[in-house]
Amino acid sequence: LAMTSGQPYMAITSTSMAGKKRFCRRFAALIVAGAACALASAPTAGAVAWDQAGALPPALTPPATVPDPLCTQSYADDAPEGGDRLRFGIGPRLAGEGGTGQQTPTVAQNPRMRDLALLKLAGDRDFTVRLNRLFMADGSRGISNFRKLARHYGRLGLKVELQVRYHPAPGDEGDMGAWLDYVRQVVRAFGPVRAVTGLQITNEVNLTFSPNTSDGAYAGALEALVEGVELAKSESEKLGYDRLEIGFNFAWRFGVQADADFWSGLGELGGRAFRRATDWVGIDIYPGTFVPARATIVDYGDAFLEGIAQMRECYMPMAGFGPSTPLRIEETGWPTGPGRGEAEQKSVAAEIVRTASDWRGTYNLTDLRWFGLRDNNSQGPNFQSFFGLLRDDYSRKPAFGEYRRLVKRLGAPAKRAGR
Repeated sequence: LAMTSGQPYMAITSTSMAGKKRFCRRFAALIVAGAACALASAPTAGAVAWDQAGALPPALTPPATVPDPLCTQSYADDAPEGGDRLRFGIGPRLAGEGGTGQQTPTVAQNPRMRDLALLKLAGDRDFTVRLNRLFMADGSRGISNFRKLARHYGRLGLKVELQVRYHPAPGDEGDMGAWLDYVRQVVRAFGPVRAVTGLQITNEVNLTFSPNTSDGAYAGALEALVEGVELAKSESEKLGYDRLEIGFNFAWRFGVQADADFWSGLGELGGRAFRRATDWVGIDIYPGTFVPARATIVDYGDAFLEGIAQMRECYMPMAGFGPSTPLRIEETGWPTGPGRGEAEQKSVAAEIVRTASDWRGTYNLTDLRWFGLRDNNSQGPNFQSFFGLLRDDYSRKPAFGEYRRLVKRLGAPAKRAGR
Protein backbone atom coordinates (compact mmCIF):
# COMPACT_ATOMS: atom_id res chain seq x y z
CA LEU A 1 0.00 0.00 0.00
CA ALA A 2 2.69 2.53 0.99
CA MET A 3 5.56 2.96 -1.44
CA THR A 4 8.67 5.10 -1.10
CA SER A 5 11.21 5.31 -3.91
CA GLY A 6 9.57 2.29 -5.49
CA GLN A 7 10.01 0.17 -2.35
CA PRO A 8 7.34 -0.98 0.11
CA TYR A 9 7.70 0.99 3.32
CA MET A 10 6.79 -1.94 5.54
CA ALA A 11 4.84 -5.14 5.39
CA ILE A 12 1.87 -5.36 7.75
CA THR A 13 1.21 -8.95 8.65
CA SER A 14 -0.65 -8.42 11.92
CA THR A 15 -4.45 -8.48 11.88
CA SER A 16 -4.73 -7.41 15.53
CA MET A 17 -6.25 -4.06 16.45
CA ALA A 18 -2.86 -2.90 17.74
CA GLY A 19 -1.26 -3.85 14.43
CA LYS A 20 -3.94 -1.97 12.50
CA LYS A 21 -3.46 1.13 14.63
CA ARG A 22 0.30 1.00 14.09
CA PHE A 23 -0.23 0.69 10.36
CA CYS A 24 -2.55 3.71 10.31
CA ARG A 25 -0.07 5.84 12.21
CA ARG A 26 2.79 4.86 9.91
CA PHE A 27 0.68 5.43 6.80
CA ALA A 28 -0.27 8.89 8.07
CA ALA A 29 3.39 9.59 8.75
CA LEU A 30 4.21 8.76 5.14
CA ILE A 31 1.64 11.27 3.87
CA VAL A 32 3.11 13.98 6.10
CA ALA A 33 6.61 12.94 5.04
CA GLY A 34 5.71 13.33 1.39
CA ALA A 35 4.58 16.89 2.02
CA ALA A 36 7.77 17.60 3.96
CA CYS A 37 9.92 16.23 1.15
CA ALA A 38 8.11 18.42 -1.38
CA LEU A 39 8.74 21.47 0.78
CA ALA A 40 12.35 20.49 1.27
CA SER A 41 12.88 20.43 -2.48
CA ALA A 42 11.94 24.10 -2.85
CA PRO A 43 14.80 26.58 -3.50
CA THR A 44 16.38 28.03 -0.35
CA ALA A 45 18.72 30.85 0.48
CA GLY A 46 22.44 30.20 0.80
CA ALA A 47 23.16 27.90 3.75
CA VAL A 48 25.70 28.11 6.52
CA ALA A 49 27.12 25.08 8.34
CA TRP A 50 24.06 25.00 10.63
CA ASP A 51 21.17 27.39 10.10
CA GLN A 52 19.46 29.37 12.83
CA ALA A 53 16.91 26.63 13.38
CA GLY A 54 19.69 24.08 13.69
CA ALA A 55 19.08 22.27 10.39
CA LEU A 56 21.80 20.24 8.74
CA PRO A 57 23.18 21.67 5.50
CA PRO A 58 21.67 20.07 2.37
CA ALA A 59 24.69 17.88 1.63
CA LEU A 60 24.48 16.35 5.12
CA THR A 61 20.73 16.17 5.55
CA PRO A 62 19.57 12.58 6.23
CA PRO A 63 16.45 11.19 4.54
CA ALA A 64 13.32 12.88 5.83
CA THR A 65 11.62 9.59 6.70
CA VAL A 66 12.50 6.18 8.05
CA PRO A 67 11.89 4.06 4.91
CA ASP A 68 14.83 1.88 3.97
CA PRO A 69 14.79 -0.41 0.92
CA LEU A 70 17.73 -2.36 2.37
CA CYS A 71 15.98 -3.07 5.68
CA THR A 72 12.19 -3.37 5.67
CA GLN A 73 11.87 -4.74 9.20
CA SER A 74 9.16 -3.00 11.24
CA TYR A 75 8.15 -3.35 14.86
CA ALA A 76 4.58 -3.84 13.60
CA ASP A 77 5.55 -7.49 13.25
CA ASP A 78 6.43 -7.69 16.97
CA ALA A 79 4.64 -7.26 20.29
CA PRO A 80 5.66 -5.39 23.47
CA GLU A 81 7.23 -7.54 26.16
CA GLY A 82 8.57 -6.61 29.59
CA GLY A 83 11.68 -7.87 31.33
CA ASP A 84 14.27 -6.59 33.76
CA ARG A 85 13.78 -2.91 34.47
CA LEU A 86 15.83 -0.43 32.47
CA ARG A 87 18.96 1.14 33.93
CA PHE A 88 18.77 4.87 33.31
CA GLY A 89 21.40 7.56 33.06
CA ILE A 90 22.36 10.89 31.54
CA GLY A 91 25.30 12.77 30.07
CA PRO A 92 26.36 15.43 32.62
CA ARG A 93 29.05 17.06 30.50
CA LEU A 94 28.29 19.72 27.93
CA ALA A 95 27.48 18.57 24.42
CA GLY A 96 29.87 18.49 21.50
CA GLU A 97 28.53 20.15 18.36
CA GLY A 98 28.50 18.48 14.97
CA GLY A 99 29.24 19.58 11.44
CA THR A 100 32.23 21.85 11.18
CA GLY A 101 33.72 20.84 14.52
CA GLN A 102 33.36 24.38 15.83
CA GLN A 103 31.89 24.88 19.29
CA THR A 104 29.48 27.65 20.23
CA PRO A 105 30.77 29.38 23.40
CA THR A 106 29.43 27.56 26.46
CA VAL A 107 28.33 28.84 29.86
CA ALA A 108 30.62 27.50 32.58
CA GLN A 109 29.34 24.63 34.69
CA ASN A 110 28.53 24.89 38.39
CA PRO A 111 29.67 21.53 39.83
CA ARG A 112 27.58 21.83 42.97
CA MET A 113 24.35 22.53 41.10
CA ARG A 114 25.20 19.86 38.54
CA ASP A 115 25.67 17.24 41.25
CA LEU A 116 22.46 18.19 43.04
CA ALA A 117 20.55 17.79 39.79
CA LEU A 118 22.12 14.38 39.13
CA LEU A 119 21.21 13.13 42.59
CA LYS A 120 17.64 14.37 42.13
CA LEU A 121 17.34 12.43 38.88
CA ALA A 122 18.92 9.29 40.30
CA GLY A 123 16.90 9.08 43.51
CA ASP A 124 17.06 5.47 44.68
CA ARG A 125 17.36 4.03 41.15
CA ASP A 126 20.31 2.47 39.31
CA PHE A 127 21.74 5.53 37.56
CA THR A 128 24.78 6.04 35.33
CA VAL A 129 26.56 9.17 34.22
CA ARG A 130 27.97 8.83 30.71
CA LEU A 131 31.17 10.84 30.38
CA ASN A 132 31.60 11.86 26.76
CA ARG A 133 34.62 12.87 24.73
CA LEU A 134 37.67 11.22 26.31
CA PHE A 135 39.91 11.86 23.31
CA MET A 136 42.98 9.80 22.44
CA ALA A 137 44.47 13.14 21.32
CA ASP A 138 44.39 14.37 24.94
CA GLY A 139 46.62 11.51 26.07
CA SER A 140 47.53 10.98 29.73
CA ARG A 141 46.28 14.44 30.70
CA GLY A 142 42.79 13.59 29.49
CA ILE A 143 42.86 10.24 31.28
CA SER A 144 43.86 11.95 34.53
CA ASN A 145 41.06 14.51 34.27
CA PHE A 146 38.42 11.89 33.54
CA ARG A 147 39.71 9.66 36.33
CA LYS A 148 39.11 12.48 38.81
CA LEU A 149 35.59 12.90 37.43
CA ALA A 150 34.89 9.18 37.68
CA ARG A 151 36.01 9.03 41.30
CA HIS A 152 33.94 12.10 42.09
CA TYR A 153 30.75 10.59 40.69
CA GLY A 154 31.51 7.33 42.44
CA ARG A 155 31.61 9.17 45.76
CA LEU A 156 28.11 10.43 44.97
CA GLY A 157 26.95 6.82 44.58
CA LEU A 158 26.57 7.03 40.81
CA LYS A 159 27.85 4.61 38.18
CA VAL A 160 30.10 5.82 35.37
CA GLU A 161 30.37 4.86 31.73
CA LEU A 162 33.15 6.30 29.57
CA GLN A 163 33.00 7.27 25.92
CA VAL A 164 36.55 6.33 24.86
CA ARG A 165 37.17 8.30 21.67
CA TYR A 166 39.56 7.29 18.90
CA HIS A 167 39.84 11.04 17.91
CA PRO A 168 43.60 10.95 17.22
CA ALA A 169 46.12 13.75 17.10
CA PRO A 170 47.12 14.50 13.47
CA GLY A 171 50.27 12.40 13.67
CA ASP A 172 48.43 9.39 15.10
CA GLU A 173 45.59 9.08 12.60
CA GLY A 174 45.47 5.50 11.34
CA ASP A 175 48.17 4.35 13.79
CA MET A 176 46.59 1.29 15.39
CA GLY A 177 49.60 0.71 17.62
CA ALA A 178 49.20 4.14 19.20
CA TRP A 179 45.44 3.62 19.56
CA LEU A 180 45.77 0.23 21.23
CA ASP A 181 48.39 1.58 23.62
CA TYR A 182 45.87 4.24 24.55
CA VAL A 183 43.06 1.73 25.10
CA ARG A 184 45.38 -0.28 27.32
CA GLN A 185 46.14 2.85 29.38
CA VAL A 186 42.42 3.57 29.74
CA VAL A 187 41.65 0.08 31.06
CA ARG A 188 44.52 0.21 33.53
CA ALA A 189 43.60 3.71 34.72
CA PHE A 190 39.87 3.16 35.15
CA GLY A 191 39.74 -0.52 36.05
CA PRO A 192 40.56 0.19 39.73
CA VAL A 193 37.81 2.83 39.91
CA ARG A 194 34.86 0.74 41.02
CA ALA A 195 32.30 3.30 39.92
CA VAL A 196 33.32 2.73 36.29
CA THR A 197 31.20 -0.09 34.94
CA GLY A 198 31.39 0.40 31.18
CA LEU A 199 33.66 1.49 28.34
CA GLN A 200 32.20 2.54 25.01
CA ILE A 201 35.03 2.08 22.52
CA THR A 202 34.97 4.76 19.79
CA ASN A 203 31.93 6.89 19.04
CA GLU A 204 29.62 6.82 16.03
CA VAL A 205 32.10 5.38 13.56
CA ASN A 206 29.40 5.29 10.88
CA LEU A 207 29.09 9.10 10.97
CA THR A 208 31.85 10.64 8.88
CA PHE A 209 31.30 14.40 8.67
CA SER A 210 31.75 15.55 12.28
CA PRO A 211 35.22 14.98 13.78
CA ASN A 212 34.23 16.88 16.91
CA THR A 213 31.49 14.43 17.85
CA SER A 214 32.12 11.24 15.86
CA ASP A 215 35.12 9.04 15.07
CA GLY A 216 34.04 8.06 11.56
CA ALA A 217 35.74 11.21 10.28
CA TYR A 218 39.17 9.66 10.93
CA ALA A 219 41.13 7.11 8.89
CA GLY A 220 41.08 3.60 10.35
CA ALA A 221 38.02 4.21 12.53
CA LEU A 222 36.33 0.86 11.83
CA GLU A 223 39.53 -1.01 12.56
CA ALA A 224 39.95 1.06 15.73
CA LEU A 225 36.47 0.01 16.85
CA VAL A 226 37.04 -3.71 16.35
CA GLU A 227 40.57 -3.91 17.69
CA GLY A 228 39.78 -1.53 20.53
CA VAL A 229 36.83 -3.58 21.75
CA GLU A 230 38.82 -6.81 21.60
CA LEU A 231 41.79 -5.33 23.48
CA ALA A 232 39.66 -3.57 26.10
CA LYS A 233 37.91 -6.84 26.89
CA SER A 234 41.03 -9.00 27.01
CA GLU A 235 42.93 -6.45 29.08
CA SER A 236 40.12 -5.98 31.59
CA GLU A 237 39.74 -9.74 31.99
CA LYS A 238 43.49 -10.23 32.36
CA LEU A 239 43.64 -7.63 35.13
CA GLY A 240 40.52 -8.90 36.92
CA TYR A 241 38.23 -5.98 36.11
CA ASP A 242 35.32 -8.25 35.26
CA ARG A 243 32.69 -5.62 36.06
CA LEU A 244 33.80 -3.52 33.04
CA GLU A 245 31.28 -4.03 30.25
CA ILE A 246 32.73 -3.27 26.82
CA GLY A 247 30.67 -2.05 23.88
CA PHE A 248 30.34 0.34 20.96
CA ASN A 249 27.62 2.49 19.42
CA PHE A 250 25.99 3.45 16.14
CA ALA A 251 24.42 6.75 15.06
CA TRP A 252 21.00 5.97 13.58
CA ARG A 253 20.67 7.10 10.75
CA PHE A 254 22.79 9.12 8.35
CA GLY A 255 22.45 7.28 5.04
CA VAL A 256 20.77 4.01 4.11
CA GLN A 257 23.64 2.53 2.11
CA ALA A 258 26.22 3.89 4.53
CA ASP A 259 24.47 2.17 7.43
CA ALA A 260 24.43 -1.16 5.61
CA ASP A 261 28.08 -0.75 4.61
CA PHE A 262 29.04 -0.04 8.22
CA TRP A 263 27.38 -3.17 9.57
CA SER A 264 28.53 -5.47 6.80
CA GLY A 265 32.07 -4.08 7.13
CA LEU A 266 31.93 -4.68 10.85
CA GLY A 267 30.90 -8.27 10.22
CA GLU A 268 33.75 -8.84 7.77
CA LEU A 269 36.41 -7.22 9.94
CA GLY A 270 35.17 -8.40 13.33
CA GLY A 271 34.33 -12.07 13.42
CA ARG A 272 33.80 -14.36 16.37
CA ALA A 273 36.49 -12.88 18.62
CA PHE A 274 34.99 -9.41 18.24
CA ARG A 275 31.47 -10.62 19.02
CA ARG A 276 32.69 -12.47 22.10
CA ALA A 277 34.41 -9.32 23.33
CA THR A 278 31.30 -7.16 22.88
CA ASP A 279 29.12 -7.05 25.99
CA TRP A 280 26.59 -4.64 24.49
CA VAL A 281 25.78 -2.60 21.41
CA GLY A 282 24.52 0.97 21.67
CA ILE A 283 22.30 3.11 19.47
CA ASP A 284 22.21 6.91 19.31
CA ILE A 285 18.72 7.79 18.10
CA TYR A 286 17.12 11.25 17.93
CA PRO A 287 13.64 11.19 16.40
CA GLY A 288 12.43 14.68 15.67
CA THR A 289 15.93 16.15 15.85
CA PHE A 290 17.84 14.27 13.17
CA VAL A 291 15.91 11.31 11.74
CA PRO A 292 13.02 11.07 11.17
CA ALA A 293 12.41 14.78 10.74
CA ARG A 294 10.10 16.45 13.23
CA ALA A 295 7.55 17.40 10.54
CA THR A 296 7.09 13.74 9.55
CA ILE A 297 6.41 12.32 13.03
CA VAL A 298 2.87 11.43 14.00
CA ASP A 299 3.83 9.38 17.06
CA TYR A 300 7.28 9.54 18.71
CA GLY A 301 6.90 6.05 20.11
CA ASP A 302 6.43 4.72 16.56
CA ALA A 303 9.37 6.69 15.23
CA PHE A 304 11.60 5.43 18.04
CA LEU A 305 10.52 1.81 17.66
CA GLU A 306 11.07 1.73 13.89
CA GLY A 307 14.73 2.54 14.52
CA ILE A 308 15.08 0.04 17.36
CA ALA A 309 13.46 -2.74 15.30
CA GLN A 310 15.73 -2.11 12.33
CA MET A 311 18.79 -1.97 14.56
CA ARG A 312 17.96 -5.22 16.35
CA GLU A 313 16.50 -7.32 13.56
CA CYS A 314 18.26 -6.04 10.45
CA TYR A 315 21.58 -4.32 11.09
CA MET A 316 23.02 -6.07 14.14
CA PRO A 317 22.62 -9.51 12.49
CA MET A 318 24.70 -8.26 9.54
CA ALA A 319 27.64 -8.22 11.96
CA GLY A 320 26.64 -11.51 13.58
CA PHE A 321 24.98 -10.10 16.72
CA GLY A 322 21.90 -12.06 17.78
CA PRO A 323 19.06 -11.26 20.19
CA SER A 324 21.13 -12.24 23.23
CA THR A 325 23.45 -9.25 22.79
CA PRO A 326 22.05 -6.43 24.97
CA LEU A 327 21.03 -3.25 23.16
CA ARG A 328 21.58 0.06 24.94
CA ILE A 329 20.08 3.40 24.04
CA GLU A 330 23.32 5.26 24.49
CA GLU A 331 21.97 8.61 23.40
CA THR A 332 18.48 9.89 22.87
CA GLY A 333 17.12 13.36 23.43
CA TRP A 334 15.14 16.25 22.08
CA PRO A 335 16.59 19.78 22.27
CA THR A 336 14.59 22.91 22.80
CA GLY A 337 15.72 26.23 21.33
CA PRO A 338 14.47 28.36 18.44
CA GLY A 339 11.09 27.03 17.33
CA ARG A 340 11.30 24.05 19.71
CA GLY A 341 9.15 24.36 22.82
CA GLU A 342 9.97 23.07 26.30
CA ALA A 343 6.52 21.54 26.72
CA GLU A 344 7.12 19.46 23.60
CA GLN A 345 10.46 18.25 25.00
CA LYS A 346 8.62 16.97 28.06
CA SER A 347 6.06 15.15 25.93
CA VAL A 348 8.72 13.59 23.69
CA ALA A 349 10.77 12.42 26.68
CA ALA A 350 7.70 10.70 28.13
CA GLU A 351 6.85 8.95 24.85
CA ILE A 352 10.39 7.70 24.20
CA VAL A 353 11.10 6.50 27.74
CA ARG A 354 7.74 4.77 28.19
CA THR A 355 8.07 3.10 24.81
CA ALA A 356 11.56 1.85 25.60
CA SER A 357 10.31 0.42 28.89
CA ASP A 358 7.24 -1.22 27.34
CA TRP A 359 9.31 -2.94 24.63
CA ARG A 360 12.46 -3.70 26.63
CA GLY A 361 11.92 -7.44 26.61
CA THR A 362 11.07 -7.57 22.91
CA TYR A 363 14.40 -6.07 21.85
CA ASN A 364 16.56 -6.89 24.91
CA LEU A 365 16.88 -3.21 25.80
CA THR A 366 18.84 -2.85 29.04
CA ASP A 367 19.86 0.81 29.40
CA LEU A 368 18.76 4.30 28.39
CA ARG A 369 20.97 7.40 28.64
CA TRP A 370 19.35 10.79 28.06
CA PHE A 371 21.36 13.47 26.27
CA GLY A 372 21.93 15.59 28.19
CA LEU A 373 21.72 17.26 31.61
CA ARG A 374 22.21 20.99 30.88
CA ASP A 375 22.19 23.38 27.93
CA ASN A 376 25.54 24.47 26.57
CA ASN A 377 24.23 27.98 26.22
CA SER A 378 20.57 28.91 26.59
CA GLN A 379 21.15 31.93 24.33
CA GLY A 380 22.82 29.80 21.66
CA PRO A 381 22.20 30.12 17.92
CA ASN A 382 20.59 26.73 17.21
CA PHE A 383 19.32 23.50 18.72
CA GLN A 384 22.79 22.10 19.45
CA SER A 385 23.06 24.50 22.37
CA PHE A 386 19.77 23.35 23.94
CA PHE A 387 19.93 19.59 24.55
CA GLY A 388 19.63 19.92 28.34
CA LEU A 389 16.86 19.07 30.74
CA LEU A 390 18.20 22.14 32.56
CA ARG A 391 18.80 25.63 31.26
CA ASP A 392 22.35 26.98 31.52
CA ASP A 393 21.51 28.65 34.88
CA TYR A 394 20.41 25.21 36.19
CA SER A 395 16.74 26.13 36.30
CA ARG A 396 14.59 23.17 35.32
CA LYS A 397 12.77 22.69 32.07
CA PRO A 398 9.53 20.71 32.40
CA ALA A 399 11.26 17.63 30.98
CA PHE A 400 13.58 17.42 34.00
CA GLY A 401 10.73 16.56 36.34
CA GLU A 402 9.23 14.20 33.76
CA TYR A 403 12.46 12.26 33.33
CA ARG A 404 12.90 12.11 37.10
CA ARG A 405 9.39 10.66 37.53
CA LEU A 406 9.96 8.10 34.79
CA VAL A 407 13.29 6.99 36.26
CA LYS A 408 11.61 6.55 39.66
CA ARG A 409 8.67 4.59 38.26
CA LEU A 410 10.37 2.50 35.57
CA GLY A 411 14.03 2.25 36.56
CA ALA A 412 15.95 -0.62 38.16
CA PRO A 413 16.67 -0.33 41.90
CA ALA A 414 20.08 1.09 42.79
CA LYS A 415 23.11 -1.09 43.31
CA ARG A 416 25.70 1.41 44.37
CA ALA A 417 28.96 1.11 42.49
CA GLY A 418 31.21 2.56 45.20
CA ARG A 419 34.39 4.42 44.44
